[in-house]
Amino acid sequence: MLKRILFLTLIALLALPVFAQSDAVRIDFPPPSFVVSGVVTVYGDIAVDATLFRSYMLEITDSTAADAAWTPVTLNQRAIRTDGILGVWDTTRVPDGVYRLRANVFLTDGTSVNAEVGDIEVRNAGASAPRPTTAAVTAPTQPAVEVIPTEAPPTIVPRPVVQNPLPIPVGGQLDQFDDEAIAVMREAGMTWIKWQIPFVLNDTNLINVARDRINYSHENGFFALITVKGSKDDLAALGGEAYFPLYAAFLGEVAALQVDAVQVWNEMNLDREWPNGQIDPVLYVDLLRQSYEAIKAVDPTVRVITGAPAPTGAEGAFGLDAVWNDDRYYLGMANAGAAQYSDCIGIHYNEGILPPTSLGGDPRGEYPTYYLPYMIRRAEYPFTLGGGTGAPLCFSELGYLSPDGYGQLPDGFAWGANTSVSDQAAWLRDAILYAASQTDADIQLLIVFNVNYTRFIDNDPQGGFAIIRPDGSCPACEAIAELRSS
Repeated sequence: MLKRILFLTLIALLALPVFAQSDAVRIDFPPPSFVVSGVVTVYGDIAVDATLFRSYMLEITDSTAADAAWTPVTLNQRAIRTDGILGVWDTTRVPDGVYRLRANVFLTDGTSVNAEVGDIEVRNAGASAPRPTTAAVTAPTQPAVEVIPTEAPPTIVPRPVVQNPLPIPVGGQLDQFDDEAIAVMREAGMTWIKWQIPFVLNDTNLINVARDRINYSHENGFFALITVKGSKDDLAALGGEAYFPLYAAFLGEVAALQVDAVQVWNEMNLDREWPNGQIDPVLYVDLLRQSYEAIKAVDPTVRVITGAPAPTGAEGAFGLDAVWNDDRYYLGMANAGAAQYSDCIGIHYNEGILPPTSLGGDPRGEYPTYYLPYMIRRAEYPFTLGGGTGAPLCFSELGYLSPDGYGQLPDGFAWGANTSVSDQAAWLRDAILYAASQTDADIQLLIVFNVNYTRFIDNDPQGGFAIIRPDGSCPACEAIAELRSS
Protein backbone atom coordinates (compact mmCIF):
# COMPACT_ATOMS: atom_id res chain seq x y z
CA MET A 1 0.00 0.00 0.00
CA LEU A 2 2.82 2.41 0.91
CA LYS A 3 4.57 1.74 -2.40
CA ARG A 4 1.34 2.49 -4.27
CA ILE A 5 0.91 5.81 -2.42
CA LEU A 6 4.51 6.80 -3.17
CA PHE A 7 4.09 5.83 -6.81
CA LEU A 8 0.91 7.90 -7.19
CA THR A 9 2.55 10.84 -5.43
CA LEU A 10 5.53 10.65 -7.79
CA ILE A 11 3.23 10.57 -10.81
CA ALA A 12 1.39 13.67 -9.51
CA LEU A 13 4.62 15.56 -8.91
CA LEU A 14 5.99 14.66 -12.32
CA ALA A 15 2.81 15.92 -13.92
CA LEU A 16 3.09 19.42 -12.48
CA PRO A 17 6.09 20.69 -14.46
CA VAL A 18 4.60 19.34 -17.68
CA PHE A 19 1.52 21.49 -17.17
CA ALA A 20 3.52 24.51 -16.02
CA GLN A 21 5.64 24.40 -19.19
CA SER A 22 2.76 23.70 -21.58
CA ASP A 23 1.09 26.17 -23.93
CA ALA A 24 -1.66 26.82 -21.40
CA VAL A 25 -0.32 30.36 -21.00
CA ARG A 26 1.26 32.33 -23.83
CA ILE A 27 2.43 35.88 -24.55
CA ASP A 28 2.39 36.73 -28.27
CA PHE A 29 3.17 40.45 -28.08
CA PRO A 30 5.49 42.06 -27.25
CA PRO A 31 7.98 39.44 -28.42
CA PRO A 32 11.44 38.88 -26.92
CA SER A 33 14.12 41.53 -27.52
CA PHE A 34 11.64 44.28 -28.28
CA VAL A 35 11.65 48.01 -27.51
CA VAL A 36 8.47 49.47 -26.02
CA SER A 37 7.29 52.86 -24.81
CA GLY A 38 4.11 54.46 -23.56
CA VAL A 39 1.07 52.27 -23.00
CA VAL A 40 1.50 48.78 -24.44
CA THR A 41 -1.31 46.33 -25.10
CA VAL A 42 -0.13 42.82 -24.25
CA TYR A 43 -1.56 40.06 -26.43
CA GLY A 44 -1.58 36.35 -25.73
CA ASP A 45 -3.71 33.46 -24.61
CA ILE A 46 -4.72 31.69 -21.41
CA ALA A 47 -5.98 28.21 -22.15
CA VAL A 48 -6.27 26.99 -18.56
CA ASP A 49 -9.24 24.76 -17.79
CA ALA A 50 -12.00 27.03 -16.44
CA THR A 51 -12.49 24.73 -13.44
CA LEU A 52 -8.84 25.31 -12.43
CA PHE A 53 -8.65 29.03 -13.18
CA ARG A 54 -8.69 31.54 -10.30
CA SER A 55 -7.18 34.76 -11.71
CA TYR A 56 -4.16 36.17 -13.51
CA MET A 57 -1.98 39.27 -13.64
CA LEU A 58 0.84 40.73 -15.70
CA GLU A 59 4.13 41.25 -13.87
CA ILE A 60 7.62 42.56 -14.62
CA THR A 61 11.10 42.28 -13.16
CA ASP A 62 14.40 43.87 -14.06
CA SER A 63 16.33 40.95 -12.59
CA THR A 64 17.58 37.88 -14.40
CA ALA A 65 17.81 35.82 -11.20
CA ALA A 66 15.68 32.69 -10.86
CA ASP A 67 14.27 33.97 -7.56
CA ALA A 68 13.63 37.50 -8.82
CA ALA A 69 10.93 39.60 -7.21
CA TRP A 70 8.11 40.35 -9.66
CA THR A 71 6.14 43.59 -9.62
CA PRO A 72 2.49 43.56 -10.79
CA VAL A 73 1.62 45.97 -13.60
CA THR A 74 -2.06 45.04 -13.65
CA LEU A 75 -4.52 43.95 -10.99
CA ASN A 76 -5.57 40.34 -10.78
CA GLN A 77 -8.12 39.63 -13.50
CA ARG A 78 -10.79 37.14 -12.45
CA ALA A 79 -12.05 36.35 -15.95
CA ILE A 80 -10.17 34.82 -18.88
CA ARG A 81 -10.09 37.26 -21.79
CA THR A 82 -11.35 35.85 -25.09
CA ASP A 83 -10.23 38.71 -27.37
CA GLY A 84 -6.51 37.96 -27.24
CA ILE A 85 -5.75 40.94 -24.96
CA LEU A 86 -4.12 39.97 -21.68
CA GLY A 87 -3.88 43.50 -20.36
CA VAL A 88 -2.36 46.94 -20.72
CA TRP A 89 1.12 47.82 -19.43
CA ASP A 90 1.80 51.50 -18.77
CA THR A 91 5.57 51.57 -19.21
CA THR A 92 5.78 55.23 -18.18
CA ARG A 93 5.39 54.14 -14.57
CA VAL A 94 8.76 52.33 -14.51
CA PRO A 95 12.31 53.57 -15.20
CA ASP A 96 13.77 52.98 -18.64
CA GLY A 97 15.63 49.69 -18.73
CA VAL A 98 15.41 46.02 -19.70
CA TYR A 99 12.65 43.89 -18.17
CA ARG A 100 11.13 40.46 -18.24
CA LEU A 101 7.36 40.39 -18.67
CA ARG A 102 5.19 37.49 -17.59
CA ALA A 103 1.56 36.46 -17.40
CA ASN A 104 1.08 34.70 -14.06
CA VAL A 105 -2.04 32.55 -13.72
CA PHE A 106 -3.25 31.51 -10.26
CA LEU A 107 -5.12 28.22 -9.96
CA THR A 108 -7.78 27.13 -7.51
CA ASP A 109 -5.46 24.55 -5.94
CA GLY A 110 -3.05 27.29 -4.84
CA THR A 111 -0.44 26.71 -7.56
CA SER A 112 0.28 28.90 -10.56
CA VAL A 113 1.44 28.63 -14.17
CA ASN A 114 3.01 31.36 -16.23
CA ALA A 115 4.65 32.43 -19.45
CA GLU A 116 7.29 35.10 -19.81
CA VAL A 117 9.23 37.00 -22.45
CA GLY A 118 12.63 38.50 -21.84
CA ASP A 119 14.75 41.47 -22.81
CA ILE A 120 11.86 43.90 -23.23
CA GLU A 121 13.50 47.31 -23.31
CA VAL A 122 11.45 50.21 -21.96
CA ARG A 123 12.60 53.37 -23.71
CA ASN A 124 10.42 56.36 -22.91
CA ALA A 125 13.07 59.09 -22.77
CA GLY A 126 12.92 60.67 -26.23
CA ALA A 127 11.03 57.70 -27.67
CA SER A 128 8.86 58.14 -30.74
CA ALA A 129 7.49 54.70 -31.39
CA PRO A 130 8.35 51.15 -30.33
CA ARG A 131 10.78 49.41 -32.62
CA PRO A 132 12.39 45.96 -32.61
CA THR A 133 16.04 45.58 -31.71
CA THR A 134 16.50 42.52 -33.92
CA ALA A 135 14.60 41.25 -36.95
CA ALA A 136 11.31 42.98 -37.63
CA VAL A 137 8.44 41.53 -35.62
CA THR A 138 4.76 42.41 -35.88
CA ALA A 139 1.95 42.02 -33.41
CA PRO A 140 -0.59 39.24 -33.93
CA THR A 141 -3.05 39.86 -36.71
CA GLN A 142 -5.89 42.05 -35.43
CA PRO A 143 -8.82 43.86 -37.04
CA ALA A 144 -7.89 47.05 -38.90
CA VAL A 145 -9.37 49.17 -36.12
CA GLU A 146 -7.96 50.33 -32.82
CA VAL A 147 -8.42 47.72 -30.13
CA ILE A 148 -9.56 49.31 -26.87
CA PRO A 149 -9.53 47.14 -23.72
CA THR A 150 -12.92 46.83 -22.05
CA GLU A 151 -11.49 48.39 -18.89
CA ALA A 152 -8.37 50.41 -18.21
CA PRO A 153 -5.95 49.07 -15.63
CA PRO A 154 -6.50 50.76 -12.28
CA THR A 155 -3.80 53.11 -11.06
CA ILE A 156 -1.59 51.77 -8.30
CA VAL A 157 0.10 54.47 -6.24
CA PRO A 158 3.65 53.41 -5.33
CA ARG A 159 4.68 53.07 -1.72
CA PRO A 160 5.88 56.32 -0.15
CA VAL A 161 9.26 56.96 1.39
CA VAL A 162 8.48 57.76 5.03
CA GLN A 163 10.77 58.71 7.91
CA ASN A 164 9.42 57.71 11.32
CA PRO A 165 9.79 60.54 13.89
CA LEU A 166 8.37 58.59 16.87
CA PRO A 167 10.06 56.05 19.18
CA ILE A 168 8.36 53.22 17.24
CA PRO A 169 6.22 53.31 14.10
CA VAL A 170 2.70 54.47 15.01
CA GLY A 171 -0.48 54.69 12.97
CA GLY A 172 -4.21 55.09 13.38
CA GLN A 173 -7.29 53.24 12.19
CA LEU A 174 -9.57 55.29 9.96
CA ASP A 175 -13.27 54.73 9.38
CA GLN A 176 -13.48 56.83 6.22
CA PHE A 177 -11.51 59.14 3.97
CA ASP A 178 -10.89 62.29 5.99
CA ASP A 179 -8.34 64.93 4.97
CA GLU A 180 -8.63 66.67 8.34
CA ALA A 181 -7.79 63.41 10.12
CA ILE A 182 -4.81 62.97 7.81
CA ALA A 183 -3.55 66.41 8.80
CA VAL A 184 -3.66 65.79 12.56
CA MET A 185 -2.17 62.29 12.18
CA ARG A 186 0.72 63.79 10.23
CA GLU A 187 1.27 66.45 12.87
CA ALA A 188 1.33 63.76 15.56
CA GLY A 189 4.08 61.89 13.69
CA MET A 190 2.01 58.89 12.67
CA THR A 191 3.21 57.06 9.56
CA TRP A 192 0.66 54.24 9.12
CA ILE A 193 -3.05 54.06 8.32
CA LYS A 194 -5.02 50.92 9.12
CA TRP A 195 -8.19 50.02 7.25
CA GLN A 196 -10.46 47.05 7.96
CA ILE A 197 -12.32 45.60 5.01
CA PRO A 198 -14.43 42.44 4.64
CA PHE A 199 -13.96 39.52 2.28
CA VAL A 200 -17.32 38.31 1.02
CA LEU A 201 -17.61 35.64 -1.65
CA ASN A 202 -18.58 36.89 -5.12
CA ASP A 203 -18.26 40.57 -4.19
CA THR A 204 -15.95 41.68 -7.00
CA ASN A 205 -15.91 45.32 -5.84
CA LEU A 206 -13.99 44.61 -2.64
CA ILE A 207 -10.64 44.64 -4.43
CA ASN A 208 -11.46 48.17 -5.56
CA VAL A 209 -12.30 49.10 -1.96
CA ALA A 210 -8.86 47.88 -0.92
CA ARG A 211 -7.16 49.64 -3.83
CA ASP A 212 -8.78 52.99 -3.05
CA ARG A 213 -7.73 52.84 0.61
CA ILE A 214 -4.17 51.84 -0.18
CA ASN A 215 -3.88 54.57 -2.81
CA TYR A 216 -5.34 57.17 -0.45
CA SER A 217 -2.80 56.22 2.21
CA HIS A 218 0.14 56.37 -0.20
CA GLU A 219 -0.99 59.61 -1.83
CA ASN A 220 -0.96 61.22 1.61
CA GLY A 221 2.46 59.85 2.54
CA PHE A 222 1.38 56.99 4.86
CA PHE A 223 2.01 53.27 4.81
CA ALA A 224 -1.14 51.15 4.49
CA LEU A 225 -2.19 48.20 6.67
CA ILE A 226 -5.25 46.32 5.44
CA THR A 227 -7.00 44.00 7.89
CA VAL A 228 -9.16 41.56 5.94
CA LYS A 229 -12.06 40.36 8.02
CA GLY A 230 -13.42 37.13 6.60
CA SER A 231 -17.02 35.96 6.78
CA LYS A 232 -17.75 33.42 9.47
CA ASP A 233 -20.96 32.50 7.62
CA ASP A 234 -19.12 31.75 4.37
CA LEU A 235 -16.54 29.76 6.30
CA ALA A 236 -19.23 27.75 8.09
CA ALA A 237 -21.06 27.06 4.82
CA LEU A 238 -18.02 25.97 2.78
CA GLY A 239 -15.66 24.61 5.40
CA GLY A 240 -12.00 25.50 5.59
CA GLU A 241 -10.87 23.21 2.77
CA ALA A 242 -12.94 25.14 0.24
CA TYR A 243 -13.01 28.60 1.85
CA PHE A 244 -9.40 29.10 2.90
CA PRO A 245 -7.95 29.07 -0.68
CA LEU A 246 -10.53 31.66 -1.79
CA TYR A 247 -9.73 33.97 1.12
CA ALA A 248 -5.98 33.50 0.59
CA ALA A 249 -6.27 34.26 -3.13
CA PHE A 250 -8.05 37.54 -2.33
CA LEU A 251 -5.20 38.51 -0.02
CA GLY A 252 -2.82 37.79 -2.89
CA GLU A 253 -4.80 40.27 -4.98
CA VAL A 254 -4.53 42.85 -2.19
CA ALA A 255 -0.76 42.27 -2.11
CA ALA A 256 -0.61 43.15 -5.80
CA LEU A 257 -1.80 46.68 -4.96
CA GLN A 258 1.56 47.44 -3.27
CA VAL A 259 -0.01 47.37 0.19
CA ASP A 260 2.58 47.59 2.97
CA ALA A 261 1.05 45.10 5.41
CA VAL A 262 -1.89 42.69 5.50
CA GLN A 263 -3.53 41.35 8.66
CA VAL A 264 -5.13 37.93 8.33
CA TRP A 265 -8.58 38.01 10.00
CA ASN A 266 -9.71 39.67 13.22
CA GLU A 267 -10.38 38.36 16.76
CA MET A 268 -10.79 34.78 15.58
CA ASN A 269 -11.07 33.50 19.17
CA LEU A 270 -14.69 34.73 19.37
CA ASP A 271 -17.76 33.24 17.71
CA ARG A 272 -18.65 36.80 16.74
CA GLU A 273 -15.87 36.45 14.15
CA TRP A 274 -15.40 32.67 13.66
CA PRO A 275 -18.07 29.92 13.44
CA ASN A 276 -19.39 28.71 16.79
CA GLY A 277 -18.00 25.31 17.71
CA GLN A 278 -15.11 25.62 15.22
CA ILE A 279 -12.81 28.03 17.09
CA ASP A 280 -9.40 26.41 16.87
CA PRO A 281 -5.94 28.01 16.48
CA VAL A 282 -4.75 25.04 14.41
CA LEU A 283 -7.45 25.73 11.83
CA TYR A 284 -6.56 29.41 11.88
CA VAL A 285 -2.87 28.73 11.29
CA ASP A 286 -3.81 26.65 8.24
CA LEU A 287 -5.61 29.72 6.90
CA LEU A 288 -2.64 31.89 7.90
CA ARG A 289 -0.23 29.59 6.05
CA GLN A 290 -2.23 29.68 2.83
CA SER A 291 -2.63 33.46 3.09
CA TYR A 292 1.06 34.00 3.81
CA GLU A 293 2.09 31.91 0.81
CA ALA A 294 -0.38 33.69 -1.48
CA ILE A 295 0.81 37.13 -0.37
CA LYS A 296 4.52 36.36 -0.56
CA ALA A 297 4.13 34.76 -3.99
CA VAL A 298 2.87 38.11 -5.27
CA ASP A 299 5.11 40.47 -3.27
CA PRO A 300 7.61 39.12 -0.71
CA THR A 301 8.01 42.60 0.80
CA VAL A 302 4.44 42.80 2.11
CA ARG A 303 4.40 42.34 5.88
CA VAL A 304 2.00 39.62 7.05
CA ILE A 305 0.46 40.16 10.50
CA THR A 306 -1.58 37.49 12.25
CA GLY A 307 -5.09 38.23 13.36
CA ALA A 308 -5.17 39.52 16.93
CA PRO A 309 -7.20 37.48 19.42
CA ALA A 310 -9.65 39.53 21.48
CA PRO A 311 -8.31 40.05 25.02
CA THR A 312 -10.71 38.04 27.16
CA GLY A 313 -11.14 35.64 30.03
CA ALA A 314 -14.72 34.68 29.14
CA GLU A 315 -14.29 31.06 28.11
CA GLY A 316 -15.24 29.82 31.59
CA ALA A 317 -18.58 31.63 31.39
CA PHE A 318 -19.50 30.90 27.76
CA GLY A 319 -17.63 27.71 26.89
CA LEU A 320 -15.01 26.91 24.27
CA ASP A 321 -17.56 26.67 21.48
CA ALA A 322 -18.13 30.40 21.82
CA VAL A 323 -14.81 31.85 23.02
CA TRP A 324 -11.22 30.95 23.79
CA ASN A 325 -9.22 33.04 26.23
CA ASP A 326 -6.54 34.93 24.32
CA ASP A 327 -3.64 33.34 26.24
CA ARG A 328 -4.91 29.82 25.40
CA TYR A 329 -5.38 30.87 21.78
CA TYR A 330 -1.90 32.44 21.51
CA LEU A 331 -0.38 29.22 22.85
CA GLY A 332 -2.30 27.20 20.25
CA MET A 333 -1.11 29.56 17.51
CA ALA A 334 2.51 29.24 18.64
CA ASN A 335 2.33 25.45 18.80
CA ALA A 336 0.79 25.32 15.31
CA GLY A 337 3.63 27.36 13.81
CA ALA A 338 2.08 30.81 13.44
CA ALA A 339 5.49 32.51 13.66
CA GLN A 340 6.65 30.55 10.61
CA TYR A 341 3.82 31.99 8.48
CA SER A 342 3.86 35.61 9.60
CA ASP A 343 6.15 38.59 10.04
CA CYS A 344 4.43 39.86 13.18
CA ILE A 345 1.99 38.57 15.80
CA GLY A 346 -1.13 40.73 16.08
CA ILE A 347 -2.19 42.02 19.49
CA HIS A 348 -5.11 44.13 20.77
CA TYR A 349 -5.40 46.18 23.96
CA ASN A 350 -8.52 48.26 24.59
CA GLU A 351 -9.72 47.64 28.17
CA GLY A 352 -7.40 49.95 30.08
CA ILE A 353 -8.64 52.47 32.65
CA LEU A 354 -5.26 53.12 34.30
CA PRO A 355 -1.91 54.48 33.07
CA PRO A 356 -0.16 51.99 30.76
CA THR A 357 2.62 51.10 33.20
CA SER A 358 0.16 50.02 35.92
CA LEU A 359 0.43 46.48 37.25
CA GLY A 360 -2.50 46.55 39.67
CA GLY A 361 -5.23 48.64 41.23
CA ASP A 362 -7.99 48.24 38.65
CA PRO A 363 -11.34 48.37 40.49
CA ARG A 364 -12.70 45.62 38.24
CA GLY A 365 -10.11 43.20 39.55
CA GLU A 366 -6.65 41.94 38.64
CA TYR A 367 -7.36 40.09 35.39
CA PRO A 368 -4.23 40.43 33.20
CA THR A 369 -5.94 41.82 30.08
CA TYR A 370 -6.75 45.01 32.02
CA TYR A 371 -3.05 45.87 32.14
CA LEU A 372 -0.85 46.67 29.16
CA PRO A 373 2.38 45.07 30.52
CA TYR A 374 0.59 41.77 31.19
CA MET A 375 -1.16 41.87 27.82
CA ILE A 376 2.21 42.11 26.09
CA ARG A 377 3.48 39.12 28.06
CA ARG A 378 0.37 37.05 27.17
CA ALA A 379 1.02 37.55 23.47
CA GLU A 380 4.79 37.19 23.59
CA TYR A 381 5.34 34.39 26.12
CA PRO A 382 3.98 31.41 24.09
CA PHE A 383 6.47 32.12 21.31
CA THR A 384 9.43 31.89 23.72
CA LEU A 385 8.54 28.45 25.09
CA GLY A 386 10.89 25.61 24.27
CA GLY A 387 13.85 27.94 23.93
CA GLY A 388 12.29 30.12 21.23
CA THR A 389 13.46 33.69 20.82
CA GLY A 390 9.95 35.07 20.62
CA ALA A 391 8.25 36.73 17.69
CA PRO A 392 7.75 40.39 16.75
CA LEU A 393 4.51 41.93 18.02
CA CYS A 394 2.31 44.44 16.20
CA PHE A 395 -0.51 46.24 17.99
CA SER A 396 -3.23 46.38 15.34
CA GLU A 397 -5.49 48.02 17.95
CA LEU A 398 -4.55 49.96 21.07
CA GLY A 399 -7.05 52.41 22.48
CA TYR A 400 -8.63 53.99 25.55
CA LEU A 401 -12.38 54.60 25.86
CA SER A 402 -13.63 58.01 27.03
CA PRO A 403 -17.26 59.20 27.08
CA ASP A 404 -16.29 62.90 27.07
CA GLY A 405 -18.41 64.78 24.56
CA TYR A 406 -20.75 61.84 24.00
CA GLY A 407 -22.56 61.28 27.27
CA GLN A 408 -23.24 58.13 29.23
CA LEU A 409 -21.59 54.93 28.02
CA PRO A 410 -23.68 51.81 27.32
CA ASP A 411 -23.91 49.48 30.31
CA GLY A 412 -21.46 46.99 28.85
CA PHE A 413 -18.81 49.71 28.63
CA ALA A 414 -19.51 51.54 31.87
CA TRP A 415 -16.01 50.59 33.06
CA GLY A 416 -14.66 53.49 30.93
CA ALA A 417 -16.92 56.15 32.45
CA ASN A 418 -14.18 57.85 34.48
CA THR A 419 -11.58 58.07 31.71
CA SER A 420 -11.26 61.65 30.52
CA VAL A 421 -10.02 62.82 27.14
CA SER A 422 -6.90 64.12 28.85
CA ASP A 423 -6.36 60.64 30.33
CA GLN A 424 -6.81 59.13 26.87
CA ALA A 425 -4.23 61.50 25.39
CA ALA A 426 -1.62 60.99 28.10
CA TRP A 427 -2.05 57.22 28.23
CA LEU A 428 -1.71 56.79 24.46
CA ARG A 429 1.47 58.84 24.53
CA ASP A 430 2.83 56.83 27.46
CA ALA A 431 1.78 53.52 25.88
CA ILE A 432 3.92 54.35 22.84
CA LEU A 433 6.86 55.13 25.13
CA TYR A 434 6.32 51.92 27.10
CA ALA A 435 6.10 49.77 23.95
CA ALA A 436 9.28 51.33 22.60
CA SER A 437 11.13 50.69 25.87
CA GLN A 438 10.56 46.94 25.92
CA THR A 439 13.68 44.81 25.76
CA ASP A 440 12.03 41.42 26.23
CA ALA A 441 9.45 41.98 23.49
CA ASP A 442 10.07 43.23 19.96
CA ILE A 443 7.15 45.60 19.32
CA GLN A 444 7.38 46.83 15.73
CA LEU A 445 4.10 48.71 15.17
CA LEU A 446 1.36 50.37 17.22
CA ILE A 447 -1.98 51.27 15.61
CA VAL A 448 -4.15 53.63 17.65
CA PHE A 449 -7.77 52.54 17.76
CA ASN A 450 -9.16 54.75 16.48
CA VAL A 451 -8.87 58.13 14.75
CA ASN A 452 -12.22 59.30 13.36
CA TYR A 453 -15.02 56.87 14.23
CA THR A 454 -18.22 58.59 15.39
CA ARG A 455 -20.59 55.70 16.20
CA PHE A 456 -21.74 55.80 19.82
CA ILE A 457 -24.64 53.40 20.25
CA ASP A 458 -25.49 50.42 22.43
CA ASN A 459 -22.76 47.79 22.26
CA ASP A 460 -20.77 49.93 19.80
CA PRO A 461 -19.42 53.14 21.36
CA GLN A 462 -16.47 53.30 18.99
CA GLY A 463 -16.63 57.09 18.89
CA GLY A 464 -15.52 57.02 22.52
CA PHE A 465 -12.23 55.42 21.47
CA ALA A 466 -11.64 58.03 18.74
CA ILE A 467 -8.83 60.52 19.26
CA ILE A 468 -10.66 63.14 17.18
CA ARG A 469 -13.36 64.17 19.61
CA PRO A 470 -16.90 65.43 18.87
CA ASP A 471 -15.71 69.05 19.02
CA GLY A 472 -13.08 68.36 16.36
CA SER A 473 -10.11 68.58 18.71
CA CYS A 474 -7.41 65.92 19.03
CA PRO A 475 -5.64 66.16 22.40
CA ALA A 476 -4.03 62.75 21.83
CA CYS A 477 -2.44 64.01 18.60
CA GLU A 478 -0.84 66.85 20.55
CA ALA A 479 0.35 64.47 23.28
CA ILE A 480 1.82 61.97 20.81
CA ALA A 481 3.54 64.81 18.95
CA GLU A 482 5.54 65.47 22.15
CA LEU A 483 7.45 62.27 21.35
CA ARG A 484 8.60 63.44 17.94
CA SER A 485 12.35 63.56 17.48
CA SER A 486 13.73 66.97 16.68
